[in-house]
Amino acid sequence: MKKLITLCVLALTAVVVIADDQPAEDGQAEMNILFIGNSFTFWNDLPDLVKAVFEEGQPGLTVNTRRIVYGGQNLFTHWAYFQSQTFLEMDTVTDETIKDRLARISAFNEINELPQEYVDYPESLGKKTRMPPLDNFKRMLNWATKQHEQLLKNNPRTKWDYVVLQSWDDEHVDLDKGYGKWAMQFADVAEQHGTKVVLYITAPFIQNAEPVDGPQRVKEVDIRNQVARQLADKIDAYAVVPVPMAINMIQQGGTDLTFCFVNNFHPNQTTGFLTANMFYAAFFKESTEGFAFDTVVCNKVDDEGKDPDGGDAKVVFEGETKAYLQKMAFEAVKAFDQSLASEATGEDHE
Repeated sequence: MKKLITLCVLALTAVVVIADDQPAEDGQAEMNILFIGNSFTFWNDLPDLVKAVFEEGQPGLTVNTRRIVYGGQNLFTHWAYFQSQTFLEMDTVTDETIKDRLARISAFNEINELPQEYVDYPESLGKKTRMPPLDNFKRMLNWATKQHEQLLKNNPRTKWDYVVLQSWDDEHVDLDKGYGKWAMQFADVAEQHGTKVVLYITAPFIQNAEPVDGPQRVKEVDIRNQVARQLADKIDAYAVVPVPMAINMIQQGGTDLTFCFVNNFHPNQTTGFLTANMFYAAFFKESTEGFAFDTVVCNKVDDEGKDPDGGDAKVVFEGETKAYLQKMAFEAVKAFDQSLASEATGEDHE
């Protein structure tokens, strides 16, 4: 692994706390976290990784997680088609509301072609990605139906302490579009339920599958960072997990580390490890350097139990690589928080 040549953010020493209180409050033995996203939340069982690193770093704390994920989808489709706001409202939602939302989901399941707004969503944001096809869309609708029906049978009335809102290549500088618009919709519901919002910014197409000599798609990463700062300020987000920023920082000067599979663009085990450590840094404003947490298992494997590149699904991070990723997870969160504070005061954050 090549060492970084320059990394000016290492000089930053300020640790900025987005919210006044810390999650591990006195006497708080449990923390409930809801994850809303897609495969970038599902791959590597990210919520389970977050649970593991949180419970190691905060002895006595039990972390309960639930993920509401739909492959290839975003917060727009979560809200408009799959009615995922229901699960954010689990502590108060009525059976009547659930039945009403089931009816809305069922209505979409009767269509024979994709809604035009769904098809046009990426292009409306200046993106080249495509939404999943009709058969995939209907599979997701069926899964949304089953989850709502299960909630009618047994609603545990969970009150979420935190909701993680995942981006999906839909960040736009106009917060009334894309990720910003729909994150604000979910944030409004979260505020009504006393739930703090965490912004999880993903890094599709920034993750390198082969060694690189420098940071990838820097302008795109800058836009994502800008959107995350503006959105965090607008909704008073509890924390931000800026994965593109961390990967760009590691790529600075070149790196042999890779963050997606050669045969699949999803986050590999290295990205899973980095992201879990970033969640800890974002929540607790502390580094995980020295933690025992070291294992990530890819949960998408072939018939022989191998990951998409034919490697072992289970990867154990050791030595310099482990320590470096732990350090960079903290440095990236610290640098983002510093830039957020600088923007709030009108200072230069470049």
